[in-house]
Amino acid sequence: MKPWLAVQLLVVSVVLGAGGSEAQLRYLCFGDSITLGNYDDEYDVGHPAHGYPGRLAGLEDGANEPKRLDCPTTGCEVINKGKSGEKTPEGLTRIDNVLNNNPSDVLLLMEGTNDIFVNYSGPPDWSFETMVFNLKQMARKAEDRGTDAVHASIIWYHPDGTHGTSKDGEVEDLRDEMQGASAAENRYFVDIWNVLCPVGLDVHGHTQSQCFDLHYPNVPADDDRGHPNGWGYDMVADEFYSVIVSKPTPKAPVPVSPSGSQQDTSPVFVWNRETPRGATWYRFQLENGSGTIEDAWLKMSDYCVSGQCSYDPGVVLSLGSYSWRVRGRNPQDVGPWSADTHFSLSAQIFTDGFETGNTSAWSSSLP
Repeated sequence: MKPWLAVQLLVVSVVLGAGGSEAQLRYLCFGDSITLGNYDDEYDVGHPAHGYPGRLAGLEDGANEPKRLDCPTTGCEVINKGKSGEKTPEGLTRIDNVLNNNPSDVLLLMEGTNDIFVNYSGPPDWSFETMVFNLKQMARKAEDRGTDAVHASIIWYHPDGTHGTSKDGEVEDLRDEMQGASAAENRYFVDIWNVLCPVGLDVHGHTQSQCFDLHYPNVPADDDRGHPNGWGYDMVADEFYSVIVSKPTPKAPVPVSPSGSQQDTSPVFVWNRETPRGATWYRFQLENGSGTIEDAWLKMSDYCVSGQCSYDPGVVLSLGSYSWRVRGRNPQDVGPWSADTHFSLSAQIFTDGFETGNTSAWSSSLP
């Protein structure tokens, strides 16, 4: 897979500090009206904390509100690109323009509600497989740009069962499918399905009906999507936050080769992963005295086996001196750079004894 080489420096702004880094990550929240925050009864649409993205950013009012990512202090940014009524085929078409115009480090992807609940008539008008394919393709489009992709399940549809057919089976099937896809493709997975009013007891010890009374009231009775209220959006934000911070900031990787004097003009770069391992992506840079030759984001699972990573940039280097470095990133933070590793390429000298006068290994045969 060809890595994303045209790194836009706006994607990641990092201020290095003693012993670590303070990363100003950009999170792009992509989805439908539940991402947009419809029926949020705590904040108006224009309020920065509206819906789960604003709460995730830590833009809530009041001293007692949880800070979560606390972007006003840490310098991160959470961008809300939810669109009411959108289904995954429309999202797959829209996401290219959104990604191009909002270069980001992490894509938070939660969509599929409208595929299941609106105008559902089954194949060929709609298929579960098509919805799953669209969601995977959205994630891959982000990764093609060097962006971490995070899948999320969708929330239950009016889980008290009083608002028509719930289609809980489809919601649960989508959750299981995307959880499996996330594991297979090394992406984080946010299990909203298992937190916001699942069957039985939720994480707060409420029955499903009690959970509905807390997290869905004040939503119009004819709402056919299952939008939560402000408390429900709080729970969604909390779950995204808990997954994002589930792994520590990556430490510096350890370069292995090339180093020192070399003759290979097309080297493969090898480094050991950080301990403990936490990076989902690595940023690789190769330079010489004239500037940067290569600057690429590399998905960990594509370039690493166990504790070691290797990358062939596919370039042919001229004779001279070079330096390279690498750093890790995950959805929580960007780690510090490794130490700069220097190597030089020089002409290869062949000696066979003739130049030194040692011809003991030579023989001749005359006809």
